[in-house]
Amino acid sequence: MAGVDIRGVKLVVFDLDNTLWDHPDVSSTTPPYRRVGLDEIADSRGERIRLRPCARRLLEELRVRGFKLAVASWNYPQPALRALEALGLLQLFDVIVVEPHPNKDLMLEKIFREVGVKEGEALFIDDNPAIIEGVRRRYRCLKVIRFRGEEQHLFCEMLRALRRLEQSG
Repeated sequence: MAGVDIRGVKLVVFDLDNTLWDHPDVSSTTPPYRRVGLDEIADSRGERIRLRPCARRLLEELRVRGFKLAVASWNYPQPALRALEALGLLQLFDVIVVEPHPNKDLMLEKIFREVGVKEGEALFIDDNPAIIEGVRRRYRCLKVIRFRGEEQHLFCEMLRALRRLEQSG
């Protein structure tokens, strides 16, 4: 899966801003949100938030296949949760941790405790190299994918890899 071996993975943790969706800071948007497409919403000022290609299908397929799903996001909770709800994704996640600080290692600690999964059974996807470095320092067995803006189709690649893995075994 996108260069990461997912055998043994039970939990996939997603960042939101610049990762699951294209917006750089959902906390700067102004709810309420309205749906303008299957994978796109607009805030009260018309600012758009778009899911990355294949993100919805990947989340749905992971869920159907029994993976636990979580969010670890450096944002204010209200806009992030309302955006997930407007996109129709809220119910897909087992745990959502949205806090206004960059300490994702602390967010992951809460997620692991709530889901009952060990770090070696989890995959974390984030775009911020500094955050990834901090998480890797604490969780050495955690599988990590850095989402890069130029890799717009990462989730499509992950979806294809997930399907290949199921067909092979």
